[in-house]
Amino acid sequence: MERRDWIETIIPAFILFALWLDGWFFPLILLPVLYVLYVEKKDLAWIGFSTHNAPKAILCGIAIASVLGVIYYPIFLYYSSGNALEATPDLYVLFLDLLWYPLYEEVAYRGFALAHFAVQDEPSLSRRNTAVNLFQSLFFIAIHRHHFSTPLVLVPVFALAFLNGLLFLRKRNLFGCIVSHSLLNSFGWFLRLYVT
Repeated sequence: MERRDWIETIIPAFILFALWLDGWFFPLILLPVLYVLYVEKKDLAWIGFSTHNAPKAILCGIAIASVLGVIYYPIFLYYSSGNALEATPDLYVLFLDLLWYPLYEEVAYRGFALAHFAVQDEPSLSRRNTAVNLFQSLFFIAIHRHHFSTPLVLVPVFALAFLNGLLFLRKRNLFGCIVSHSLLNSFGWFLRLYVT
């Protein structure tokens, strides 16, 4: 195997796997960032940290969160009647769910994975890009195993991953993805705290 194959495919796959294994260890987010900056010698705009298309991406992210909130609400009501949802959070849990995980997971699954395995010059719904988007969406569901006891919750989780993947492939910007993820998580906590 050539050095280029290792740099462009094998090592990013290992990094994605490491990110998938452990999302709470904060310094781990440096792994894809440092890899892109110092091994691939690209700037962070390549994985979506760019002001280009940011306002449009953020508006799309708000729209995605709104649509998914409408989908999530009846699922929440269904599960809240059986008290299958989590208890009241502390500030650390809110920090993780509203800020850290949206940043970490969007960098890992949309920015890093799609930048490395999707084809930038192809349409976002091309066969290859759709397959990569589906794969990262399934990978994303796998880290949400805490929702396996409430399987209907996985519907908006999968939709968030897939729609944010499409948003990233179209706008090449992570800010909208982070906003939609954070807003959907915020809506979920709002419902848990004030509706039940």
